[in-house]
Amino acid sequence: MKLTNKILTIIVLGLSFSGCSSFLEDEIQYTQEEEITSSGLRSRGLIEDVYTDYSFDYFRDFSIEYLTDNGVLNSQETALVTSYWGPTDNPYGYVWQQSYDNIRQVYQYIELVHDKGLPYLPSEASSDLNDIVISRYYGEAHFLKAFAEWELLKVFGGPDENGTMLGFPIIDGILENEAYASIARNTYAECVTQIMEDLDVAIENLPLTYSGNENNNPGYSDQEIGRASGLAAYALKAKVALMAASPAFNPTNDTTKWELAASLAHEVIVKNGGLKSLQSFDFSREDNPDHIWRMRNSRNNNSLENRLYPPTLYGQGEVNPSQNLIEAFPASNGYPISAANSTYDATTPYVSRDNRFYKFVFYNGDQCFTSATCTDYNPIETFQGGLDTYGGFIPNEGTRTGYYLKKYLNNLNFDPSAIDPITNQPKVYVQLGLTEIYLAYAEALNEAYGPDVTPAGYNFSAKDALARVRQRAGLFFDPYLDEVSTTQSDFRTLLKNERRIELCFTGERFHDLRRWKDIINTENVKGVKITKNTDDTFSYENVDVERRVFEAKNYYLPLPYAELLLNKNLKQNQGW
Repeated sequence: MKLTNKILTIIVLGLSFSGCSSFLEDEIQYTQEEEITSSGLRSRGLIEDVYTDYSFDYFRDFSIEYLTDNGVLNSQETALVTSYWGPTDNPYGYVWQQSYDNIRQVYQYIELVHDKGLPYLPSEASSDLNDIVISRYYGEAHFLKAFAEWELLKVFGGPDENGTMLGFPIIDGILENEAYASIARNTYAECVTQIMEDLDVAIENLPLTYSGNENNNPGYSDQEIGRASGLAAYALKAKVALMAASPAFNPTNDTTKWELAASLAHEVIVKNGGLKSLQSFDFSREDNPDHIWRMRNSRNNNSLENRLYPPTLYGQGEVNPSQNLIEAFPASNGYPISAANSTYDATTPYVSRDNRFYKFVFYNGDQCFTSATCTDYNPIETFQGGLDTYGGFIPNEGTRTGYYLKKYLNNLNFDPSAIDPITNQPKVYVQLGLTEIYLAYAEALNEAYGPDVTPAGYNFSAKDALARVRQRAGLFFDPYLDEVSTTQSDFRTLLKNERRIELCFTGERFHDLRRWKDIINTENVKGVKITKNTDDTFSYENVDVERRVFEAKNYYLPLPYAELLLNKNLKQNQGW
């Protein structure tokens, strides 16, 4: 179990039974101070433990994607976007409790281990390593605290009934029970400042990146990859600033907020060595330099394969991308498929598409899993009566949209039909990546200065950054980008579509739609009905799969109802 309590409400409810007991008094729910301070090296487990809440969250990300028009779960309708949504029933109810638990645990480490000078290793010969590692853990503690605060701000930030933009209650140290029951929300701006200050402490105490081996770089070697780094702290600052500059949280469109977001993203890029080309897509590569904060994950694990592969590859086909998302992928020449200059042909819709389409989606006729010639396996059959349509190969299994998710999967380097098949390739879960920074920079700079301007103090334009993203998709000659880069609004439209494609099934689109105030325009989810003709060609018909019904209040999410009952000083977000 976690070293601290997982349920904040237990603390406050306990007041009615135990009076003014100390926050660390309960032997079951809380770690005893003497237990922490006598654990030596193992005391750093307080920090290691926090990482587990942010690792390998693929399926939680997928569940958030089902709230958008990007996809559906194959087994049932996504109830939250077609019926009741409120303070007692929403997908982020866990964030409040988890985040404050982790913040509290960080303070336990700082107050009971770091501030008391508890050594990492007891030997005097290890004093140099002690200094390095103690500083690193202090930086990690502040980064993880900032990340928990960021989760709170991202999910619960919003205006109260009077229109005051609020964030989360900022806490300072390990509080007594009474204090937790009376804390009020700070302003949104104060919360942004708090996160930035914590990240600045992290930057002061962390290496920019982890590299080399233990002999020449003890404490900072590549064996520590997966920990918070200075570059990750810079990246999180840029992400926080982008949200704060967005329409939902910047209603007056204060351009200085966009300028700050652009400058912080620019700082990340410069610290990383400039506007580099992005690496090819590979979600099993553990040393990908584009993964700014990638979490360590176990090998010999095929949970993604089992749950995502289509039925004829002995998977459950759990995640079904939508026809809406498929139509967002441009043609191979970079133009939207609706454009006159597009190479798209509606009679062969999966031919001559953007390279990312083939990397991210299983589609009818797809047989490209390992070899360059794409002939190792039988084609996927999502046409009516095909083996990969619903109930075609496995009873009660199949796609509701005509597609399956391929993104994140390892190449099929094992026999999926074997009993308990295992792949030995790692799974890399990325929390902060360079692609997202390029997109954030392009968005913020466009809003502050326009698409094709390189302001004083900057090294590249918004167009330059977006070009790097599209070049990885094979668009080195990109006349469409040239066309839209003449106006801010056209560039904004392309940027939003590029974020949709690049960050699909990471959970980001839901928050993008909220911060852009676009969520009320979320389309109903479409799928495709494919009919195989007698001449072996196919006919395609778009079909309705799920409704999407959002209101303006969904720009902001509700605080958990239980917390409002326990703490009368908490103000609910507007509309809830």
